[in-house]
Amino acid sequence: MTHRTQDIGFEHSKISMLLSEESGNILLPDFLLNLSSESMRTLGGGFFEPREVTTVEGELEDAVEEEPHLNLANTTIIDEPAPIAKVIGNCTVAAVDVSSVRVGESEQGLLYALRGALVWREGLSYNFTRCGPLAFHLNDLIARSLNRRSRANDNLSYSAWSPLSERLLSRLRNTLERWMQRLACSRLSRGIVLLDGSLTAGTPDNPTVYLEDILNRSRENGNAVIAFSKETKLCFSGKKITRLLDKANYPCMLNIDRIITPQFPSAPVRLMGRVYVAKLTSRGLPFRVDIDRQLSEESAAKAVGRLINSDIVEQGYPETLRLAHILSTFTANEILAIQRHLSIEYGLKLAPRLSFRRSLFGPYGTSTEAS
Repeated sequence: MTHRTQDIGFEHSKISMLLSEESGNILLPDFLLNLSSESMRTLGGGFFEPREVTTVEGELEDAVEEEPHLNLANTTIIDEPAPIAKVIGNCTVAAVDVSSVRVGESEQGLLYALRGALVWREGLSYNFTRCGPLAFHLNDLIARSLNRRSRANDNLSYSAWSPLSERLLSRLRNTLERWMQRLACSRLSRGIVLLDGSLTAGTPDNPTVYLEDILNRSRENGNAVIAFSKETKLCFSGKKITRLLDKANYPCMLNIDRIITPQFPSAPVRLMGRVYVAKLTSRGLPFRVDIDRQLSEESAAKAVGRLINSDIVEQGYPETLRLAHILSTFTANEILAIQRHLSIEYGLKLAPRLSFRRSLFGPYGTSTEAS
């Protein structure tokens, strides 16, 4: 629907990379735009039950499927964390994040919206461009259509079976996110590209080939790709791996790759990044951090040192990536605006939500009772 580029920093700067109005024209690839239009046309002006939201609602975004719970052997000796040394000289830092949200449902399926944000910092200036929201009407019909397109389009991930709407949403979100990540790695030169999540790939919704392409493009341009996981289910001795830096009171990195890699001995799932636990500031939070495996350990450490000298990391999380998340996430008012737009654009008739508890139990049908 929309895209825009704007400076949100302290001063204007000359952006050496081409992440500006020019990139805004290609942030939404044609195949996703066409798929969105095709899926929305299947509504046929029928009934639409909007999702009820309030301005005080906590979680609006649909949760991304988390990695499986993995307990690491506690017999392994853990190395001491290595201090992070700042590397003199700034570089451009770019970050990508994509959000999705359910906006309602029809008689035939569910309605979702996607939006992506690309943020970069050069000098003291933060800039961003974002695309969306892009609406999709997801059901078995559009799932079969996506599978047909996947066989003929290298940009779409493919699964041989018809997924549920939630699984299909994951594939669409991943497709848009990988597209924007590839754009950032292609346009940036000798900088740092930050990704949300890990550098693990090899599932039907997250094929290895697309992440390989992103990393190859990044290396060709002299960039370093670093991925931050806000949540992890990797555990050591019954505790999350981030607890390994509980006693560290200085910026440091702990290489835990050698105890994680044996847990993924064969295809299809591949760890395409070397896995660390990193604490970027003495008072910040620790995070799982994946760094391109093709970089040497020395180069990886230097990349993190350049990051903390080039971006704000007061809470242990890069500001550029934090802004990308904020700018891609939907607010309650935006969901209401999307619902209004869809009802006008596609002639949808609003259907009142039927409360089964109210119908059966009247004023005693509260939503808080145990089921």
